[in-house]
Amino acid sequence: MCMPYKAAHTEDKSMAEIFIILSKYLFIIYMSVFLLSGFIINLASENTDINKGFFVTVQRLMIILFHITAFAILLSGSEETFGYTLVFGCAVLLYIVLSNALLSKIFKNSNPVLYNGIFFLADIGIATLTRLDAALAAKQFMWCVIGLAVLIAVPPVLNIMPRLDCFKVLYAAAAVALLVSTLVFGTSLYGSTNWISIGPIAFQPSEVVKLLFVFFLASALSHEPDFKELISPAAVSAVIILCLVAQKDLGSALIFAMTFLIVLYIATSNLFLLISGLGIGSAAAFIAYCVFPHIQTRVNAWLDPWSDIENGGYQIAQSLFAIGSFGLTGSGFTRGYASFIPVVERDFIFSAICEEFGILFAIGLILVFVMIFLEGVRASTGSRSRFLTLLSAGLTSLITFQTFLIIGGDIKFLPLTGVTLPFVSYGGTSIAISFVITATIQWVYMHNIIYNDDKTQRQKPAVQQHRRRRRTQ
Repeated sequence: MCMPYKAAHTEDKSMAEIFIILSKYLFIIYMSVFLLSGFIINLASENTDINKGFFVTVQRLMIILFHITAFAILLSGSEETFGYTLVFGCAVLLYIVLSNALLSKIFKNSNPVLYNGIFFLADIGIATLTRLDAALAAKQFMWCVIGLAVLIAVPPVLNIMPRLDCFKVLYAAAAVALLVSTLVFGTSLYGSTNWISIGPIAFQPSEVVKLLFVFFLASALSHEPDFKELISPAAVSAVIILCLVAQKDLGSALIFAMTFLIVLYIATSNLFLLISGLGIGSAAAFIAYCVFPHIQTRVNAWLDPWSDIENGGYQIAQSLFAIGSFGLTGSGFTRGYASFIPVVERDFIFSAICEEFGILFAIGLILVFVMIFLEGVRASTGSRSRFLTLLSAGLTSLITFQTFLIIGGDIKFLPLTGVTLPFVSYGGTSIAISFVITATIQWVYMHNIIYNDDKTQRQKPAVQQHRRRRRTQ
Protein backbone atom coordinates (compact mmCIF):
# COMPACT_ATOMS: atom_id res chain seq x y z
CA MET A 1 0.00 0.00 0.00
CA CYS A 2 2.98 2.31 0.49
CA MET A 3 4.31 2.09 -3.06
CA PRO A 4 1.51 4.00 -4.83
CA TYR A 5 1.77 6.83 -2.28
CA LYS A 6 5.54 7.04 -2.69
CA ALA A 7 5.26 7.03 -6.46
CA ALA A 8 2.63 9.77 -6.40
CA HIS A 9 4.68 11.80 -3.93
CA THR A 10 7.79 11.47 -6.12
CA GLU A 11 5.79 12.50 -9.18
CA ASP A 12 4.46 15.57 -7.34
CA LYS A 13 7.99 16.57 -6.39
CA SER A 14 9.14 16.14 -9.98
CA MET A 15 6.30 18.33 -11.22
CA ALA A 16 7.21 20.95 -8.61
CA GLU A 17 10.85 20.93 -9.77
CA ILE A 18 9.79 21.34 -13.40
CA PHE A 19 7.55 24.26 -12.43
CA ILE A 20 10.39 25.94 -10.50
CA ILE A 21 12.69 25.61 -13.54
CA LEU A 22 9.95 27.04 -15.79
CA SER A 23 9.27 29.85 -13.31
CA LYS A 24 12.83 31.17 -13.69
CA TYR A 25 11.92 32.26 -17.21
CA LEU A 26 8.42 33.35 -16.27
CA PHE A 27 9.78 35.77 -13.66
CA ILE A 28 12.10 37.33 -16.25
CA ILE A 29 9.17 37.67 -18.67
CA TYR A 30 7.00 39.33 -16.00
CA MET A 31 9.77 41.80 -15.20
CA SER A 32 10.51 42.54 -18.87
CA VAL A 33 6.85 43.17 -19.75
CA PHE A 34 6.43 45.35 -16.64
CA LEU A 35 9.41 47.53 -17.60
CA LEU A 36 8.45 47.70 -21.28
CA SER A 37 4.95 48.81 -20.32
CA GLY A 38 6.43 51.52 -18.10
CA PHE A 39 8.52 52.76 -21.02
CA ILE A 40 5.45 52.88 -23.29
CA ILE A 41 3.44 54.72 -20.62
CA ASN A 42 6.15 57.39 -20.57
CA LEU A 43 5.90 57.66 -24.37
CA ALA A 44 2.15 58.10 -23.96
CA SER A 45 2.80 61.36 -22.16
CA GLU A 46 4.15 62.73 -25.46
CA ASN A 47 1.98 60.74 -27.86
CA THR A 48 -1.75 60.84 -27.13
CA ASP A 49 -2.44 58.04 -29.64
CA ILE A 50 -1.02 55.47 -27.19
CA ASN A 51 -3.55 53.85 -24.88
CA LYS A 52 -1.91 54.61 -21.54
CA GLY A 53 -4.60 52.88 -19.47
CA PHE A 54 -4.03 49.56 -21.25
CA PHE A 55 -0.34 49.45 -20.38
CA VAL A 56 -1.02 50.50 -16.79
CA THR A 57 -3.32 47.47 -16.57
CA VAL A 58 -0.61 45.27 -18.12
CA GLN A 59 1.83 46.37 -15.42
CA ARG A 60 -0.67 45.47 -12.71
CA LEU A 61 -1.30 42.10 -14.36
CA MET A 62 2.45 41.35 -14.28
CA ILE A 63 2.53 42.05 -10.52
CA ILE A 64 -0.41 39.66 -10.00
CA LEU A 65 1.17 36.93 -12.17
CA PHE A 66 4.47 37.28 -10.32
CA HIS A 67 2.69 36.96 -6.99
CA ILE A 68 0.66 33.90 -8.03
CA THR A 69 3.73 32.15 -9.48
CA ALA A 70 5.92 32.88 -6.44
CA PHE A 71 3.32 31.71 -3.92
CA ALA A 72 2.49 28.62 -5.97
CA ILE A 73 6.15 27.64 -5.55
CA LEU A 74 6.05 28.45 -1.84
CA LEU A 75 2.92 26.30 -1.45
CA SER A 76 4.52 23.37 -3.24
CA GLY A 77 7.25 23.23 -0.60
CA SER A 78 5.23 23.95 2.54
CA GLU A 79 3.38 20.78 3.49
CA GLU A 80 3.38 21.63 7.20
CA THR A 81 2.34 25.27 6.75
CA PHE A 82 0.28 24.91 3.57
CA GLY A 83 -2.87 26.46 5.04
CA TYR A 84 -1.08 29.47 6.52
CA THR A 85 0.91 30.13 3.32
CA LEU A 86 -2.26 29.87 1.21
CA VAL A 87 -4.19 32.32 3.39
CA PHE A 88 -1.25 34.70 3.61
CA GLY A 89 -0.66 34.60 -0.14
CA CYS A 90 -4.35 35.32 -0.84
CA ALA A 91 -4.31 38.20 1.65
CA VAL A 92 -1.31 39.83 -0.04
CA LEU A 93 -2.89 39.32 -3.48
CA LEU A 94 -6.11 40.94 -2.29
CA TYR A 95 -4.06 43.82 -0.89
CA ILE A 96 -2.35 44.41 -4.24
CA VAL A 97 -5.59 44.33 -6.25
CA LEU A 98 -7.57 46.51 -3.83
CA SER A 99 -4.71 49.00 -3.37
CA ASN A 100 -4.48 49.77 -7.07
CA ALA A 101 -8.26 49.96 -7.48
CA LEU A 102 -8.70 52.17 -4.42
CA LEU A 103 -5.87 54.58 -5.26
CA SER A 104 -7.00 54.90 -8.89
CA LYS A 105 -10.51 55.77 -7.78
CA ILE A 106 -9.52 58.25 -5.05
CA PHE A 107 -6.69 60.00 -6.94
CA LYS A 108 -7.67 60.27 -10.59
CA ASN A 109 -4.76 62.62 -11.39
CA SER A 110 -2.13 60.40 -9.76
CA ASN A 111 0.85 58.78 -11.45
CA PRO A 112 0.00 55.04 -11.74
CA VAL A 113 3.55 54.09 -12.73
CA LEU A 114 4.80 55.27 -9.35
CA TYR A 115 2.20 53.16 -7.53
CA ASN A 116 2.85 50.12 -9.71
CA GLY A 117 6.59 50.37 -9.11
CA ILE A 118 6.39 50.40 -5.33
CA PHE A 119 3.76 47.64 -5.17
CA PHE A 120 5.87 45.41 -7.41
CA LEU A 121 8.94 46.00 -5.22
CA ALA A 122 6.91 45.39 -2.06
CA ASP A 123 5.54 42.11 -3.45
CA ILE A 124 9.02 40.92 -4.44
CA GLY A 125 10.16 41.71 -0.91
CA ILE A 126 7.23 39.89 0.75
CA ALA A 127 7.67 36.80 -1.44
CA THR A 128 11.41 36.67 -0.70
CA LEU A 129 10.86 37.19 3.04
CA THR A 130 8.18 34.46 3.09
CA ARG A 131 10.76 32.10 1.67
CA LEU A 132 13.37 33.21 4.27
CA ASP A 133 11.25 33.79 7.40
CA ALA A 134 7.44 33.70 7.30
CA ALA A 135 7.12 35.63 10.57
CA LEU A 136 9.12 38.55 9.19
CA ALA A 137 7.05 38.47 6.00
CA ALA A 138 3.85 38.80 8.06
CA LYS A 139 5.26 41.85 9.87
CA GLN A 140 6.38 43.33 6.57
CA PHE A 141 2.88 42.88 5.16
CA MET A 142 1.41 44.66 8.18
CA TRP A 143 3.68 47.63 7.48
CA CYS A 144 2.66 47.58 3.81
CA VAL A 145 -1.00 47.80 4.89
CA ILE A 146 -0.05 50.82 7.02
CA GLY A 147 1.77 52.14 3.95
CA LEU A 148 -1.46 51.97 1.94
CA ALA A 149 -3.19 54.07 4.60
CA VAL A 150 -0.31 56.53 4.30
CA LEU A 151 -0.67 56.70 0.50
CA ILE A 152 -4.35 57.56 0.93
CA ALA A 153 -3.96 60.00 3.82
CA VAL A 154 -0.86 62.05 2.97
CA PRO A 155 -2.02 63.94 -0.17
CA PRO A 156 -5.27 65.28 1.42
CA VAL A 157 -3.39 66.22 4.61
CA LEU A 158 -0.72 68.10 2.64
CA ASN A 159 -3.46 69.86 0.66
CA ILE A 160 -4.95 71.42 3.78
CA MET A 161 -1.63 72.32 5.39
CA PRO A 162 -0.96 76.07 5.18
CA ARG A 163 2.28 77.08 3.44
CA LEU A 164 4.53 74.12 4.10
CA ASP A 165 7.56 76.22 3.22
CA CYS A 166 7.06 78.45 6.29
CA PHE A 167 8.04 75.92 8.97
CA LYS A 168 11.76 75.48 8.43
CA VAL A 169 12.56 76.21 12.10
CA LEU A 170 10.04 73.60 13.22
CA TYR A 171 11.42 70.99 10.79
CA ALA A 172 14.99 71.60 11.95
CA ALA A 173 14.12 71.60 15.67
CA ALA A 174 12.10 68.37 15.40
CA ALA A 175 14.86 66.63 13.43
CA VAL A 176 17.62 67.58 15.89
CA ALA A 177 15.41 66.71 18.90
CA LEU A 178 14.70 63.22 17.52
CA LEU A 179 18.38 62.52 16.88
CA VAL A 180 19.51 63.86 20.27
CA SER A 181 16.85 61.75 22.01
CA THR A 182 18.20 58.73 20.15
CA LEU A 183 21.70 59.48 21.45
CA VAL A 184 20.34 59.68 25.02
CA PHE A 185 17.70 56.94 25.07
CA GLY A 186 18.58 54.83 22.03
CA THR A 187 19.52 51.16 21.90
CA SER A 188 22.27 49.58 19.83
CA LEU A 189 21.69 47.16 16.96
CA TYR A 190 24.37 45.89 14.57
CA GLY A 191 26.87 48.40 15.98
CA SER A 192 24.71 51.55 15.56
CA THR A 193 22.79 53.31 18.34
CA ASN A 194 19.91 54.38 16.10
CA TRP A 195 16.86 52.64 17.61
CA ILE A 196 14.38 53.76 20.26
CA SER A 197 12.30 51.13 22.03
CA ILE A 198 8.96 51.93 23.65
CA GLY A 199 7.64 48.71 25.16
CA PRO A 200 7.40 46.10 22.38
CA ILE A 201 7.69 48.76 19.65
CA ALA A 202 11.08 49.76 18.25
CA PHE A 203 11.65 52.34 15.52
CA GLN A 204 14.44 54.31 13.89
CA PRO A 205 14.09 58.08 14.42
CA SER A 206 16.58 58.67 11.60
CA GLU A 207 13.95 57.40 9.14
CA VAL A 208 11.49 60.06 10.32
CA VAL A 209 14.26 62.65 10.21
CA LYS A 210 14.68 61.93 6.47
CA LEU A 211 11.34 63.59 5.81
CA LEU A 212 11.95 66.49 8.19
CA PHE A 213 15.40 67.06 6.71
CA VAL A 214 14.15 67.34 3.11
CA PHE A 215 11.22 69.56 4.13
CA PHE A 216 13.71 71.78 5.98
CA LEU A 217 16.07 72.03 3.00
CA ALA A 218 13.24 72.75 0.55
CA SER A 219 11.92 75.48 2.89
CA ALA A 220 15.30 77.04 3.59
CA LEU A 221 16.35 77.15 -0.06
CA SER A 222 13.02 78.00 -1.66
CA HIS A 223 13.72 81.73 -2.13
CA GLU A 224 16.92 81.76 -4.24
CA PRO A 225 19.29 82.33 -1.29
CA ASP A 226 22.51 84.29 -1.52
CA PHE A 227 25.74 83.00 0.04
CA LYS A 228 24.95 84.31 3.55
CA GLU A 229 21.56 82.62 3.52
CA LEU A 230 23.25 79.26 2.84
CA ILE A 231 25.03 79.31 6.20
CA SER A 232 21.95 78.41 8.25
CA PRO A 233 20.84 75.33 6.24
CA ALA A 234 24.46 74.18 5.98
CA ALA A 235 24.93 74.48 9.77
CA VAL A 236 21.70 72.62 10.57
CA SER A 237 22.60 69.90 8.04
CA ALA A 238 26.04 69.56 9.64
CA VAL A 239 24.48 69.15 13.12
CA ILE A 240 22.09 66.46 11.84
CA ILE A 241 24.86 64.58 10.05
CA LEU A 242 27.16 64.79 13.09
CA CYS A 243 24.37 63.37 15.28
CA LEU A 244 24.11 60.40 12.90
CA VAL A 245 27.88 59.96 12.99
CA ALA A 246 27.75 59.98 16.81
CA GLN A 247 25.15 57.19 16.59
CA LYS A 248 27.60 55.31 14.30
CA ASP A 249 24.85 55.30 11.67
CA LEU A 250 27.28 56.25 8.93
CA GLY A 251 25.12 54.90 6.10
CA SER A 252 22.33 57.32 6.96
CA ALA A 253 24.86 60.13 7.48
CA LEU A 254 26.15 59.56 3.94
CA ILE A 255 22.60 59.57 2.51
CA PHE A 256 21.80 62.85 4.29
CA ALA A 257 25.06 64.45 3.13
CA MET A 258 24.48 63.53 -0.52
CA THR A 259 20.86 64.67 -0.37
CA PHE A 260 21.99 68.03 1.03
CA LEU A 261 24.53 68.47 -1.79
CA ILE A 262 22.03 67.54 -4.50
CA VAL A 263 19.32 69.88 -3.19
CA LEU A 264 21.92 72.63 -2.69
CA TYR A 265 23.14 72.27 -6.26
CA ILE A 266 19.59 72.32 -7.68
CA ALA A 267 18.80 75.41 -5.60
CA THR A 268 21.96 77.37 -6.49
CA SER A 269 23.31 75.81 -9.74
CA ASN A 270 26.72 76.44 -8.19
CA LEU A 271 29.17 73.76 -9.29
CA PHE A 272 31.88 75.06 -6.96
CA LEU A 273 29.66 74.41 -3.90
CA LEU A 274 28.95 70.88 -5.12
CA ILE A 275 32.63 70.05 -5.67
CA SER A 276 33.60 71.65 -2.35
CA GLY A 277 30.93 69.64 -0.56
CA LEU A 278 32.16 66.41 -2.14
CA GLY A 279 35.70 67.26 -1.04
CA ILE A 280 34.62 67.98 2.54
CA GLY A 281 32.57 64.76 2.54
CA SER A 282 35.56 62.73 1.35
CA ALA A 283 37.73 64.21 4.10
CA ALA A 284 35.01 63.44 6.69
CA ALA A 285 34.79 59.85 5.43
CA PHE A 286 38.55 59.44 5.84
CA ILE A 287 38.37 60.80 9.40
CA ALA A 288 35.50 58.40 10.18
CA TYR A 289 37.63 55.53 8.87
CA CYS A 290 40.45 56.54 11.23
CA VAL A 291 38.15 56.98 14.25
CA PHE A 292 35.69 54.06 14.07
CA PRO A 293 37.09 50.49 14.19
CA HIS A 294 33.95 48.93 12.69
CA ILE A 295 34.30 51.24 9.67
CA GLN A 296 37.88 50.01 9.26
CA THR A 297 36.59 46.43 9.37
CA ARG A 298 34.00 47.16 6.67
CA VAL A 299 36.46 48.96 4.42
CA ASN A 300 39.06 46.20 4.81
CA ALA A 301 36.41 43.60 4.06
CA TRP A 302 35.43 45.58 0.97
CA LEU A 303 39.02 45.79 -0.25
CA ASP A 304 39.84 42.13 0.37
CA PRO A 305 37.10 39.94 1.92
CA TRP A 306 39.03 36.74 1.16
CA SER A 307 41.88 37.50 3.56
CA ASP A 308 39.49 37.36 6.55
CA ILE A 309 36.65 35.30 5.11
CA GLU A 310 35.72 33.66 8.43
CA ASN A 311 35.25 36.97 10.27
CA GLY A 312 35.08 40.48 8.80
CA GLY A 313 34.82 39.34 5.19
CA TYR A 314 32.24 36.60 5.76
CA GLN A 315 29.14 38.65 4.87
CA ILE A 316 30.41 40.13 1.64
CA ALA A 317 31.99 36.83 0.60
CA GLN A 318 28.68 34.98 1.06
CA SER A 319 26.92 37.79 -0.81
CA LEU A 320 29.29 37.44 -3.77
CA PHE A 321 28.89 33.65 -3.75
CA ALA A 322 25.11 34.10 -3.84
CA ILE A 323 25.21 36.62 -6.69
CA GLY A 324 27.71 34.75 -8.85
CA SER A 325 26.83 31.10 -8.33
CA PHE A 326 23.73 30.61 -10.49
CA GLY A 327 24.14 32.97 -13.40
CA LEU A 328 21.58 34.91 -15.41
CA THR A 329 18.47 32.90 -14.49
CA GLY A 330 19.31 31.92 -10.89
CA SER A 331 18.90 28.70 -8.97
CA GLY A 332 15.11 28.91 -8.98
CA PHE A 333 12.91 30.42 -6.29
CA THR A 334 13.35 28.55 -2.96
CA ARG A 335 16.29 26.55 -4.36
CA GLY A 336 19.15 28.82 -3.30
CA TYR A 337 21.21 29.11 -0.10
CA ALA A 338 20.38 32.69 0.84
CA SER A 339 19.94 31.79 4.52
CA PHE A 340 23.73 31.34 4.72
CA ILE A 341 24.16 35.12 4.44
CA PRO A 342 24.01 36.90 7.83
CA VAL A 343 21.26 39.56 8.09
CA VAL A 344 20.05 38.56 4.62
CA GLU A 345 16.52 39.88 5.25
CA ARG A 346 17.81 43.43 5.86
CA ASP A 347 21.21 44.14 4.31
CA PHE A 348 21.55 41.42 1.66
CA ILE A 349 18.09 40.77 0.28
CA PHE A 350 19.30 41.91 -3.14
CA SER A 351 21.91 39.12 -3.03
CA ALA A 352 19.17 36.60 -2.23
CA ILE A 353 17.13 37.86 -5.18
CA CYS A 354 20.15 37.54 -7.48
CA GLU A 355 20.75 33.98 -6.33
CA GLU A 356 17.22 32.63 -6.72
CA PHE A 357 15.62 34.86 -9.38
CA GLY A 358 18.79 35.40 -11.40
CA ILE A 359 20.92 38.33 -12.45
CA LEU A 360 18.59 39.29 -15.31
CA PHE A 361 15.67 39.65 -12.90
CA ALA A 362 17.90 41.58 -10.45
CA ILE A 363 18.88 44.01 -13.23
CA GLY A 364 15.16 44.44 -13.87
CA LEU A 365 14.70 45.21 -10.17
CA ILE A 366 17.29 47.98 -10.45
CA LEU A 367 15.46 49.32 -13.51
CA VAL A 368 12.23 49.49 -11.48
CA PHE A 369 14.06 51.82 -9.09
CA VAL A 370 15.29 53.79 -12.12
CA MET A 371 11.68 54.07 -13.27
CA ILE A 372 10.65 55.41 -9.85
CA PHE A 373 13.58 57.85 -10.01
CA LEU A 374 12.44 59.14 -13.41
CA GLU A 375 8.89 59.63 -12.15
CA GLY A 376 10.31 61.61 -9.21
CA VAL A 377 12.29 63.74 -11.65
CA ARG A 378 9.13 64.26 -13.70
CA ALA A 379 7.34 65.55 -10.59
CA SER A 380 10.25 67.89 -9.82
CA THR A 381 10.65 69.36 -13.29
CA GLY A 382 6.90 69.74 -13.79
CA SER A 383 6.43 71.94 -10.73
CA ARG A 384 5.99 75.72 -10.96
CA SER A 385 6.83 76.09 -7.27
CA ARG A 386 10.49 76.25 -6.25
CA PHE A 387 9.64 74.70 -2.88
CA LEU A 388 7.85 71.73 -4.49
CA THR A 389 10.66 71.26 -7.00
CA LEU A 390 13.25 71.03 -4.22
CA LEU A 391 10.98 68.87 -2.07
CA SER A 392 10.38 66.29 -4.78
CA ALA A 393 14.04 66.35 -5.87
CA GLY A 394 15.24 65.83 -2.28
CA LEU A 395 12.89 62.92 -1.60
CA THR A 396 13.75 61.30 -4.93
CA SER A 397 17.46 61.69 -4.11
CA LEU A 398 16.95 60.00 -0.74
CA ILE A 399 15.35 56.90 -2.25
CA THR A 400 17.80 56.77 -5.15
CA PHE A 401 21.00 57.17 -3.15
CA GLN A 402 19.84 54.71 -0.49
CA THR A 403 19.19 52.14 -3.23
CA PHE A 404 22.60 52.84 -4.75
CA LEU A 405 24.35 52.40 -1.39
CA ILE A 406 22.79 49.07 -0.46
CA ILE A 407 23.06 47.46 -3.89
CA GLY A 408 26.60 48.83 -4.27
CA GLY A 409 27.51 47.27 -0.92
CA ASP A 410 26.00 43.90 -1.82
CA ILE A 411 27.92 43.63 -5.09
CA LYS A 412 31.19 44.94 -3.52
CA PHE A 413 31.13 48.15 -5.53
CA LEU A 414 31.04 50.11 -2.24
CA PRO A 415 31.79 49.29 1.42
CA LEU A 416 28.77 47.99 3.34
CA THR A 417 26.71 50.71 5.01
CA GLY A 418 23.89 48.76 6.68
CA VAL A 419 20.98 50.64 5.07
CA THR A 420 17.91 48.85 3.74
CA LEU A 421 16.70 48.38 0.16
CA PRO A 422 13.55 50.56 -0.03
CA PHE A 423 10.24 48.63 -0.16
CA VAL A 424 12.08 45.28 -0.39
CA SER A 425 14.22 44.74 2.73
CA TYR A 426 12.61 43.93 6.05
CA GLY A 427 12.18 46.97 8.28
CA GLY A 428 9.00 48.54 9.64
CA THR A 429 10.10 52.16 10.00
CA SER A 430 11.91 52.07 6.66
CA ILE A 431 8.84 50.69 4.85
CA ALA A 432 6.50 53.24 6.42
CA ILE A 433 8.74 56.22 5.62
CA SER A 434 9.33 54.95 2.07
CA PHE A 435 5.56 54.98 1.56
CA VAL A 436 5.36 58.51 3.02
CA ILE A 437 8.09 59.65 0.62
CA THR A 438 6.22 58.12 -2.32
CA ALA A 439 2.94 59.69 -1.21
CA THR A 440 4.60 63.11 -0.98
CA ILE A 441 6.14 62.80 -4.46
CA GLN A 442 2.73 61.69 -5.73
CA TRP A 443 1.17 64.75 -4.08
CA VAL A 444 3.64 67.03 -5.89
CA TYR A 445 2.81 65.28 -9.18
CA MET A 446 -0.94 65.72 -8.64
CA HIS A 447 -0.43 69.34 -7.57
CA ASN A 448 1.38 69.96 -10.88
CA ILE A 449 -1.50 68.38 -12.87
CA ILE A 450 -4.12 70.47 -11.06
CA TYR A 451 -2.06 73.66 -11.51
CA ASN A 452 -1.58 73.06 -15.24
CA ASP A 453 -5.28 72.22 -15.72
CA ASP A 454 -6.31 75.42 -13.89
CA LYS A 455 -3.87 77.44 -15.98
CA THR A 456 -5.28 75.94 -19.17
CA GLN A 457 -8.84 76.72 -18.08
CA ARG A 458 -7.88 80.32 -17.31
CA GLN A 459 -6.21 80.69 -20.69
CA LYS A 460 -9.16 79.32 -22.70
CA PRO A 461 -11.37 82.46 -22.54
CA ALA A 462 -8.47 84.68 -23.63
CA VAL A 463 -7.63 82.35 -26.51
CA GLN A 464 -11.28 82.21 -27.60
CA GLN A 465 -11.58 86.03 -27.53
CA HIS A 466 -8.40 86.33 -29.61
CA ARG A 467 -9.81 83.93 -32.19
CA ARG A 468 -13.12 85.85 -32.37
CA ARG A 469 -11.22 89.10 -32.99
CA ARG A 470 -9.24 87.53 -35.79
CA ARG A 471 -12.44 86.24 -37.43
CA THR A 472 -14.03 89.71 -37.13
CA GLN A 473 -11.00 91.35 -38.72
